[in-house]
Amino acid sequence: MKIEFCIDKLDSFLPEIAGQLGLEIENCSFQIPTKQGKGFFSQIQFCDDVLITYYELLLNEESTIIRKKSKNDNIIPIIFWLSNSGIKQELNSENKKIGKDTPNGIFLPANSTETTYTFPKGIAVKNITIFITKDWLRKNIKEQNNYLDNVILSASKFFLFEEISFKMSEVLTQMEDALKNNMNYPLAKIMLYASTLQLIYLFFEKILTRPLDKQLVKITPQDIQCLFKVKAILISEYISIPSTIFLAKDVGMNKSKLQRLFKQVFGKSIYQFAVSVKMNEAQKMLISKKYNVSEVGYMVGYSNLSHFTEKFKEYFGITPKSFLSSL
Repeated sequence: MKIEFCIDKLDSFLPEIAGQLGLEIENCSFQIPTKQGKGFFSQIQFCDDVLITYYELLLNEESTIIRKKSKNDNIIPIIFWLSNSGIKQELNSENKKIGKDTPNGIFLPANSTETTYTFPKGIAVKNITIFITKDWLRKNIKEQNNYLDNVILSASKFFLFEEISFKMSEVLTQMEDALKNNMNYPLAKIMLYASTLQLIYLFFEKILTRPLDKQLVKITPQDIQCLFKVKAILISEYISIPSTIFLAKDVGMNKSKLQRLFKQVFGKSIYQFAVSVKMNEAQKMLISKKYNVSEVGYMVGYSNLSHFTEKFKEYFGITPKSFLSSL
């Protein structure tokens, strides 16, 4: 199955997908045909400038979804992945795997950026996307010389990744439960709107911490390939984090340029990103209950248990011992 769509209007998504599948929309939702698998798409518009979509799919065959470029620069899609399902994303000829618990669980592209997704066969794929307009965002923020004003609200071509924080995950879980199970509740739409606004706030709160450098807005396809190569190295070698000098030499990029571009695209310095990989891996190990705290700390690269405890608490707001006890 191959689906192509373009977001030329805030509410384009559902009609475009339904049209590709030859289906009718009922109550802002539709089920996919059984020959293609199980699942549904739904959409809720709260006002002229804020809309959310949700889909949950279990496909019978590997499928390709292509979001085409749009000339409507006023629309901002904020894409949250709710599953770790081997989804592949192709962006500017670069391929990568994405998912909820990866450092790129959130993707915000300019509406003029084309993206291709490959959804796996027989594995659940879940997603919530918030669509807002730049006009709405301008009305609801205090304009200052920051990343929001100078990149997201000004640049016509950009993209960025962010990870889903613990607070965001809680909000997304609440939204997913309402969308799947509680839409008959009289206050469901109000609750979803409140949760959507909270999620927008939490996301842009993180974006405001990004450094502002107008010269870094334009990134070449070669730069993108270098950045994703560095990212892949950090994910595979997080136990002993490679030096920035080594990484820059390995991808053939100036060290200073690599540091600045990496933070612009991924929202973290190279070291911060590597630590986030360490912490996420440590959390997974603790959740498995196969290892104690000291074993996990050693396995993710800490010879000093107190250093591991300090970093884990800094990252998750709880010590690894308390986290393990809470499971």
